[in-house]
Amino acid sequence: MHRDLLDALRCPMDHEESWLVAMVHRASGAQLLDVDLACPVCQREFAVREGVADFRLGAPYDSRATAATAPDPLRLAALLGLSPDAGPMSRPVLLAGAHAAASGALQMLVEFPQVLANPEVTSADDVRVPLSVLRVGNRLPLGVATLHAAALDAAHGQPEFVTSVVRAVRAGGRLLAPPSLQVPDGVREIARDEHEWVGEVVAQGHGLVELRRQSAPSYN
Repeated sequence: MHRDLLDALRCPMDHEESWLVAMVHRASGAQLLDVDLACPVCQREFAVREGVADFRLGAPYDSRATAATAPDPLRLAALLGLSPDAGPMSRPVLLAGAHAAASGALQMLVEFPQVLANPEVTSADDVRVPLSVLRVGNRLPLGVATLHAAALDAAHGQPEFVTSVVRAVRAGGRLLAPPSLQVPDGVREIARDEHEWVGEVVAQGHGLVELRRQSAPSYN
């Protein structure tokens, strides 16, 4: 998991959004290899092992629904609004399930941070961009507006998971999904064919509550 994603991780349990406390045990450059994570709200513990963060809570997804072939990287980049002319992006793009197979080819087209959710393959020989691998369950453990865009396959179409992805995509960012998925609230459909639809996130969710220190009242 790339170090830059650490601050964006959130506890996937059903309570107010919370940062995770991290204890880094082993790293290689910007890649975190072994990390213990804990939620200060519910005390749930998670871990990064050999660079893969595990946030599974129950059955993560139905792998039988994963497509057998990798998506066309050119088409995927176009639908997600990824362009080499756009310049470097600070927010990562989520590639879930079958879409993660296009990770390497996308790196050759345009450089942007990537988050791979439940990929079939969790390692790459030549990683050119910040890359993070997550094993996830019913919710995506990322904060509000963390992602530039997201691509989901049929295996990741559970309503709760889709809602968490929409929440994590910035306003104006794109969401790509198969036609079997209903366009969720907060997303405006842009285009559709027999293979997939693409939409734009138009409503931003609420994130962490910022605490501000106030001066003590003065009694004179």
